[in-house]
Amino acid sequence: MLNRKITLDEVDSTNNYLKLHRGELPDGTLVTARIQTAGKGRRGHDWLADQGMLPLSLLLKQPPHPDTLTLCAGVAVCEALEPLLPGEELGIKWPNDIILRGHKLCGILCESVCFGSSMDIVCGIGVNLAQTAEFFEKANIPHGGSVEMLTGVTINDREKLAEDIAERLYSYSRAGFESVREKYVKRCLTVGKKIRIIENGSEREAFTEGIAPNGFLICSDETGRFEVNSGEVSVRGLMDYI
Repeated sequence: MLNRKITLDEVDSTNNYLKLHRGELPDGTLVTARIQTAGKGRRGHDWLADQGMLPLSLLLKQPPHPDTLTLCAGVAVCEALEPLLPGEELGIKWPNDIILRGHKLCGILCESVCFGSSMDIVCGIGVNLAQTAEFFEKANIPHGGSVEMLTGVTINDREKLAEDIAERLYSYSRAGFESVREKYVKRCLTVGKKIRIIENGSEREAFTEGIAPNGFLICSDETGRFEVNSGEVSVRGLMDYI
């Protein structure tokens, strides 16, 4: 349930805006911007400023299931975009990269703000809507892509898309990951593949068997089965990004 929506012309980061004003804003506040100039992705990666991307952030105050929000966000984005792209199949590269035709279409970054024994979550989402192939080439993002570049579809109502994503995410944040786990696994491109697990500069190969109820990746290798936490490692396919 969205309790307030703020639309900005330009901002350094929609996540930063919510973290800065969190105390005066209600739970379920959505912030969108025409352009953000200093967005961040997982592990400190930059989100490049470009009007072809839709940046949005949702404030979730003391959500009951904070640890799996990023996976719930992935499902919310897929479900909001799919009706606008008939015939297209969106996938999720664990934990939360949205993939279309082998290209990363969206990045998600959930950040926690702790106060006392309580914690709020700011969930930031950047959807690539209209950037060109040249944009990703110049930015040295070979696996990046946008809706328009990959499908030719122009999404004109950015705000409606943002609201749809946020409404779904808010609902899933209350119900928990288990409520969307089946939908997530169905879309997860990482499950059932051999992968490289990258941790502290070292790599190991494994096979992905599934997704645990806590959102961890269930893997196996010659030593047996084990679970992988997205907060500690990066995962890549054996031969490519996915």
